[in-house]
Amino acid sequence: MTQFCIDSNVGDELCPAPGDVVSYHTQIPLSGLLEIPLQKPPKEQIFNTTHEIDITKYTALTVKKPPGKKVLVAGKIMAGIEYIAKVPDQKVHFAHWDIPFQALIKNDNGSLLDLAFNLDEYIAHVCVEHEEYMQIDERTISMEIVLLIWLQRKDN
Repeated sequence: MTQFCIDSNVGDELCPAPGDVVSYHTQIPLSGLLEIPLQKPPKEQIFNTTHEIDITKYTALTVKKPPGKKVLVAGKIMAGIEYIAKVPDQKVHFAHWDIPFQALIKNDNGSLLDLAFNLDEYIAHVCVEHEEYMQIDERTISMEIVLLIWLQRKDN
C-alpha cells in the first residue's frame, strides 16, 4: 500500500516495477563529502548504510515563454551510516545527514509539458537507483547517490 509523504499526490520511495508506466521522469546525481560530527568518535570502518526519502514540495510551474508547464519536486534524503568507531568502549555508532534535492520534470525530449497538464492526475515517487559511500579518512565519507524522480498516473 502506498504511503504518502505530504499529500495524496506524493508517494513514498518507490522504484518502478516491471509493468509500471513511468509517465514522466528525471534523474539527479548527488555527490559530495560527509564529515562525521566532532562530538562523535572517528570511524574505523563503515558496516551499514540506510536512507529515508522525504518529498517536501511537489508543484506544477506554469511558464509563459514558451508556454507550458514543468513539475518541481524537492525534498531531502536522510543518509545514515553505521560504523565501527576507533574507540575501546562503545564500538558501534551512527551518524546521519540530511541532503537536499530538487528536480524539474519536463517531457523526455526536454520540451515543456502541455498547459493542460494536470498534476492532480499523478503521484510523484523517488527511487534511489544507486548509492555508494567510500571511506576517505577516519572522519570523511565520499557519497554518490543517483535518484530517479518519476510521475505515475493514478489510474495505472
